[in-house]
Amino acid sequence: MFDLIIKNATVYDGSGAPAYVSDVAVKDGKIAAIGKELGSAAKTVDAEGLALAPGFIDSHSHANASIFHDPERLHVLRQGVTTEVSGQCGTSIAPLPAREKPDECKAVVGMAGQGICGFDTVKEELDAVQQLPLALNHTYYTGHTAIRYNAMGLENRHANEEDIAKMQALLEEAMQAGSLGFSTGLSYVPGIYSETKELAEIAKIASKYGGYYVSHSRSESAGLFKAVQECIDIARYADIPVQISHLKVVGKTFWPRCDEMLGMIDKANREGLKVTMDAYPYVAVSTTTTSAIPARFLDQGRYAFAKMLENPAIVEEIRKEIFEIDDPSWDNSALHVGLENFLIVGADNTPDAIGMTYAEYGAAHGMTPFEAMMKLLHDNNGLVRDVRFAMSEENLEKILAHPLCSVGSDGVYIKDQELAHPRAFGSFPRFLGRYVRERKIMSREEGIYRMTGMPAVRFGLTGKGFIRPGMDADLVLFDYDTVIDQADFKDCFKPNIGIHQVYVGGELALENNEATGVRNGRYLKRWNAR
Repeated sequence: MFDLIIKNATVYDGSGAPAYVSDVAVKDGKIAAIGKELGSAAKTVDAEGLALAPGFIDSHSHANASIFHDPERLHVLRQGVTTEVSGQCGTSIAPLPAREKPDECKAVVGMAGQGICGFDTVKEELDAVQQLPLALNHTYYTGHTAIRYNAMGLENRHANEEDIAKMQALLEEAMQAGSLGFSTGLSYVPGIYSETKELAEIAKIASKYGGYYVSHSRSESAGLFKAVQECIDIARYADIPVQISHLKVVGKTFWPRCDEMLGMIDKANREGLKVTMDAYPYVAVSTTTTSAIPARFLDQGRYAFAKMLENPAIVEEIRKEIFEIDDPSWDNSALHVGLENFLIVGADNTPDAIGMTYAEYGAAHGMTPFEAMMKLLHDNNGLVRDVRFAMSEENLEKILAHPLCSVGSDGVYIKDQELAHPRAFGSFPRFLGRYVRERKIMSREEGIYRMTGMPAVRFGLTGKGFIRPGMDADLVLFDYDTVIDQADFKDCFKPNIGIHQVYVGGELALENNEATGVRNGRYLKRWNAR
């Protein structure tokens, strides 16, 4: 007898092959059989008229810290996601010498860390994760931010050979512990201070273990093409597959060059390199406001930076560098996107600012938008989270439709946070509903492949991504005709429509948007790790 049979479902197997109507049987957490007249089961679900797919895989998550205070991840389960790939954008919570300088360490981890850091090694972190009551599966990259901070602190200088050797040793330990690979966040401190050679030499360690290099590249606006070329150069030099994180073109001035950017990636693949991408289905980005500040002001940490803002001469230097000098070596979003397009979503010490743009907050307090930004950064010890309306719908569709693009939320949500980017709540229903069903940028089979089979194969997630006998029974049952997100930039908690059931390891984890209490998730080591 089977544990479960889901009958009469329209099965999308995760490969991109045509869907078919069938029954799917589950036993001992695995898909046991597919077909008709499969026999009896302890539980039977009639799925006539509904789609059954492998559990969705979030190719780009920031859950590695938040699972310690939110292992249920209800806002993720509600999207049909059963596996999160975390540690992106250089932000991981190990290896960090957190016990030495806890406040500075929290600043380094920033918004993705949510104040949680304390693991000297990746093995310690992963041992702790395996003790959590996880509702879904998690797997991790090891971040350059943590590695460089461990080896060099926040120093604004290029790494020397000794520094690189230290960082290589730290990544070696991480890869031996089961990390998927090496991630960078090159528009953030301290990654912004690195050279390509440093990154490539460290990436060689990930390559040795069959890992990936994933990068929040150095620029998504004025320096976009140099940033993409740097990723391609690292792929070539380190002999490693590369995924460019949340690929986009930021700022109206640069929107017309999207095809040129995609052409660079296509050319690299024709030359035999493996350069891919992920993207989320929204035209707004979300990050920390300090990423809109010239990096030379940030090398003492966010608390010291906030103190600097009490000096009018320094504030004037910052203003000039943003609005008069416009150095293309960094992403000058305040200029190219405009502070009127920065929506404040996190400001712990000034909650009245949440839900306002810097222009709106400034107008309400008799300030310019720039003065408002300086005040809020000062009052919040250098940590303000914002959403920036910076991309074009046309380019977003081109990127999502590209055959090498998987879907990732880039979602950051701190439990009980008042407001966040809706991508943390609705990316997968939105991709299916708006872009696949309504905009028809690809077939429904291809759309589901981008969220299942593609990332499972790309990252070597054994047992995930496909409905086949012997695979893990991570499954999502949904209504393709109605599935859609409702979360928006004023109310990120509006529930998704159309996700009926989510199974993790063969057990029902979510039904009709409510968690069942099942905690059947686990940590997934790299495919070839012991």
